[in-house]
Amino acid sequence: MTNPLLSIVIANYNYGRFLESAIRSVISQDMGDEVELIVCDAASTDNSVEIIKKYENKIAWWCSEKDGGQSAAFNKGFSHAHGKWLTWLNADDVYFPGTLKAFARFIARHPNAKWVTGNKMHFDNCTGRIVRVHWGPNIMPPFLSGNHASSGVFGPTSFWRHDVYAQLGGIDERMHYAMDTEYWARLTMAGVRQMRLRRFCWAFRDHAESKTSGEQAIDVVEKRKKETEYWRRKTGYTYRHDFSNPWYWLWVLWRLIDGSFLQRQAFLLLYKGRMLPFCGGWLTKDKT
Repeated sequence: MTNPLLSIVIANYNYGRFLESAIRSVISQDMGDEVELIVCDAASTDNSVEIIKKYENKIAWWCSEKDGGQSAAFNKGFSHAHGKWLTWLNADDVYFPGTLKAFARFIARHPNAKWVTGNKMHFDNCTGRIVRVHWGPNIMPPFLSGNHASSGVFGPTSFWRHDVYAQLGGIDERMHYAMDTEYWARLTMAGVRQMRLRRFCWAFRDHAESKTSGEQAIDVVEKRKKETEYWRRKTGYTYRHDFSNPWYWLWVLWRLIDGSFLQRQAFLLLYKGRMLPFCGGWLTKDKT
């Protein structure tokens, strides 16, 4: 595969029960050679390799070997990527149908774009029902940039150009919980303009073993706090959601003006408690 539009890296470790859904959420988008899928498995001991081999003809490159953690796995995957654009997908999460085609259409309309972000939903792992909705700003105006505003980015709903990655460097391998936030801060502080793809792109699976949800999160609060302090010092990005911060109120006002706050509330009322629209298809749910 040469010069695909987008390279997607999935980092996996013993998430075989979810991995097939993640892979199928990519290949079912029917993007052909425009999308390059890379899977970095950290020597899983479950059925992960079996799942990978099942879809081997749809995967551009994969490995199953010990690594230095999720951030290291992403960097390893990106070192094998040929796409003009990059992103990652967590092994326990999925893309909404049509996301990648919508991204391709957006890029065709905005050829100078360097960083594109979308919106996400959270769904309950056992039931497939929607539990939370995140809808970011519809437009990121220049006057709300750098330290003046929240990035409003939700995990793998972020796509960025390969040349930007080459310029800024890889994912910080010291980070295990906030590697995404740190990277969005780096993009922001480097003056890379964020452009918004106004649709739900990514479905986040809420389950007890996720490192960012459930009971495990209680045990890692201190580690995440230390990581936040570290990446703020490193990047210089100091914006905080704080009532005493005047830029926070300008951010809130803008979200009201562009309608994104109201849209989020409307989507929450409309979708919360409902099944994900594609639950009857390829999405697997864990009944354990």
